[in-house]
Amino acid sequence: MTMTTRQETPPASQGEEGNSAPSAPRLSKSMTLLLATTVGMVVGNMYYMQPLLGLIAIDLGLTEGEVGSAATLCLIGQSVGMLLVLPLGDIFNRRPLILISVFLSICALLFVGTSHGVVSLSLSCLALGLATTGTHMTISLAASLASPEQRGQVVGTVVGGLLTGLLLCRTISGFLGKLIDWQFIYFLAAGMLVCLFILLWRYLPSTMPQIRMGYFRLLTSMWKIFRSEPVLRESCLFGSMSMAAFCAFWMTLAFHLERPPLNYGSDVAGLLGLLAIGGAITAGMIGRLADRFGARPIIGLFQLFTLSSFGIFYLWGETLLGLGIGVVVMDLGIQAVHVGNQSRIYSLAPEERNRLGTIYIVTYFAGGSLGAAASVWSWTHYGWSGVCIISALFLVVSILYWGFTAQRYAD
Repeated sequence: MTMTTRQETPPASQGEEGNSAPSAPRLSKSMTLLLATTVGMVVGNMYYMQPLLGLIAIDLGLTEGEVGSAATLCLIGQSVGMLLVLPLGDIFNRRPLILISVFLSICALLFVGTSHGVVSLSLSCLALGLATTGTHMTISLAASLASPEQRGQVVGTVVGGLLTGLLLCRTISGFLGKLIDWQFIYFLAAGMLVCLFILLWRYLPSTMPQIRMGYFRLLTSMWKIFRSEPVLRESCLFGSMSMAAFCAFWMTLAFHLERPPLNYGSDVAGLLGLLAIGGAITAGMIGRLADRFGARPIIGLFQLFTLSSFGIFYLWGETLLGLGIGVVVMDLGIQAVHVGNQSRIYSLAPEERNRLGTIYIVTYFAGGSLGAAASVWSWTHYGWSGVCIISALFLVVSILYWGFTAQRYAD
């Protein structure tokens, strides 16, 4: 197995990485595949639980609200971990940071698998979220290793790996949840991460830090970056509202499927996740379109695409066909928006990529946490129709902002 890449070198100026070189080497396909696999496996660990929520609630004697709140802590933990750890990629070698993240994810999966009550489950979910910081450090690494002309495609491919992993983890856990104890799924996931860790130890390249800066100054500098980059602020809004709608749907889907008139189990929730994988596969193509036509038009178009999916869920969400069509439409839209956002922000300032990624992904998963919490509340009080309406409202806010600022922030 041969993987070639280039080593990062500190930029000679504040311009784009590699501009000082006459010809920037391209990132190899094998290394791109490894990076895509890494983000998919690590972030996917957070989503094994969603099709299993009903089973976990029964096994541990918890209410739907309690197990849903525990699952939400994964997203909160990820946001906190991204805020405090991801910026370190700008001042330290990213290789050991990514390896540590994978190792801690292995430990957290084992903790979830041995949970026996609401407290231990909640703490384990929080730890699992905290351990996923290497996911987006890997995406920023891929953006840095790629030559400028292939950056959108590489970011799209790696994000596609993330989304494919996320969806496959739901599918695997949904099917296995009908066959074996839910705890064994987490032990199996930990074993797969051990194999990934070995591959990363062998092939993951070391990188040179872009800047020299103290940790406290590094953290405080993110506020200045956020204030000075209107494209970043806009991408944060688009991403957080899309993720809020996305998490609102998946957080309550298992409960919806188990109720009449559907009366399905975790295996069907997993199958719906598998239907969405077609959208994840298109992420690289969307990245190429963003390279060619600009990311902002792509984002606006696919936000409308995502909004339409919740109309499908509202009108035909009590049929399996309606849910299946809606999932395909929703995931394609969500993934296109996410790829477009990251293509934009990772083109802003090479020496700030990890902090740019931190700001974006913290707000992204903060939106996911908001959406998950709102969906649990909506489900408890208004059922499936309430979940569809609250999800659509998140997207309406984002679409209105996109329209009102089209001239001000056009690519």
